Amino acid sequence: MVEKRAPFRGALFDMDGLLLDSERACVLAFNEAVQGFGLPPMPDVALACIGLRSDGVRSKVSAALAERVDCDTFYAAWGQRISGAFAQGIPVKADVVALLGALKAQGIPCVVATSTRTISAEGHLQKAGLRGYFKAVIGGEQVANGKPAPDIYLLAAKTLALCPQDCVAFEDSDPGTLAAIASGATVVQVPDVKPPSAALLGNGHHIATSVLAGARQIGLIAK
Repeated sequence: MVEKRAPFRGALFDMDGLLLDSERACVLAFNEAVQGFGLPPMPDVALACIGLRSDGVRSKVSAALAERVDCDTFYAAWGQRISGAFAQGIPVKADVVALLGALKAQGIPCVVATSTRTISAEGHLQKAGLRGYFKAVIGGEQVANGKPAPDIYLLAAKTLALCPQDCVAFEDSDPGTLAAIASGATVVQVPDVKPPSAALLGNGHHIATSVLAGARQIGLIAK
């Protein structure tokens, strides 16, 4: 059943794993880097990094490496594998273009709020043909605290001259979803490579199979 439509005035979007099918490649590149250094498999580490800003990722990777491999050396090797995977572009997730087109037609402005650095996010969105749908791209380095802190969603809403309560935020990861919830926005989570944790499910936010399904679920767009 579709809820009564809320008067949403803006839409805020994570990027990796939500707009772009990039998380799978990052996880695969991490696991390949681990194997390349002769380390035991640590798939849970890669999944724990999803949604975090670079400083949070480095902290988790450094702890997992436990000085068996220099963190900077590992990070460089991982990054090279990611760059190779992204060289030909990153696939756009299902229904993303349909939703962004519908929001543009309705005059609802959109902003990207991503843990990725702004310059990289701008390039990825441009290459994917999505940049023109967004008023602004807010990268992780633009705020004091990365996800799960709400800073980036507060700034994204402010960029539109709106309160977060006037906006809907779309996320895939647990850290990003917690950030969006803490900001006060209405939140739609579209899980990607990692399902929501049991603890997160108690927050009462919306969970959907795609961004388009989620938008219809909350009444952001008509069926």
